[in-house]
Amino acid sequence: MFTFLKKRILVETNNESVTKALAALDKNKIKYELRTSRSRGVIGSTFDAQSYARSNISMYKGSSQPSFIYMVYVKRKDYLRAKKLISTKS
Repeated sequence: MFTFLKKRILVETNNESVTKALAALDKNKIKYELRTSRSRGVIGSTFDAQSYARSNISMYKGSSQPSFIYMVYVKRKDYLRAKKLISTKS
């Protein structure tokens, strides 16, 4: 479905929080759409990989992996009920 017909209810980088929120929505039979994006774009990731390859070191050794941004959308008619469920589960 088109995203402009839906309302964004959650933006999170912690996958554990997203999993709990989605479980609450599933339990209450609220349909949702989950979208993900990288905090570091494709071009930035490519530059990272090339730099590490030139230096001959393992990528992200001793540092955190690039994070993902999770966005959850629900239908506008379900927004208030879903928001209430997610805020009580946090």
